[in-house]
Amino acid sequence: MLRDAVFADRRLRLRYRHSGEREPRTHTVDPYGLVAKAGVWYLVADSRGRPRLFRADRVRTARPLDEPVRRRPGVELADVWEVLRRRVEERADAVRVTVRVRRELCDMFERMAAAQLTAPPEDDGTGEWVTARLAYPSLRAVRQLLAFSDRVELLDPPEARAELLAAARSVAAVYRGTDPADG
Repeated sequence: MLRDAVFADRRLRLRYRHSGEREPRTHTVDPYGLVAKAGVWYLVADSRGRPRLFRADRVRTARPLDEPVRRRPGVELADVWEVLRRRVEERADAVRVTVRVRRELCDMFERMAAAQLTAPPEDDGTGEWVTARLAYPSLRAVRQLLAFSDRVELLDPPEARAELLAAARSVAAVYRGTDPADG
């Protein structure tokens, strides 16, 4: 549906669930196109005249309208994508981390951490691991990496490693039946 609306140059009415929200909201958007980043598809569109990214897998419904798309004059998909990509990747307050990921987990890791990846993972030369760089909105958010167990190692920065270690100790305390504050 998204692809068809883009090719037809029609405005779209979306029901979209934003990250961290339970209920979807309605948006009327003017699509520029679809882009893939780290294996995740995004609709690049204007909403109320402002550039926005909509993760395709969070679109609950999409209905093309009879109205033609209203794009900003002289603005192309590549221009909007560059602005939005930079906004996500270059957040001044982002916590930037470097991890190594076991090669056999790489595809799943890219799908699950797509929103945080700032570039595709790179071979580290060992054949067993790949290196990835991610950006999180807060130090506490690096705890997402615990979902990958010992198949992902957070390498840098030290404060992110300390946050992950504290979280791992807390989880271990739960399973030992002790108070997490006791370490």
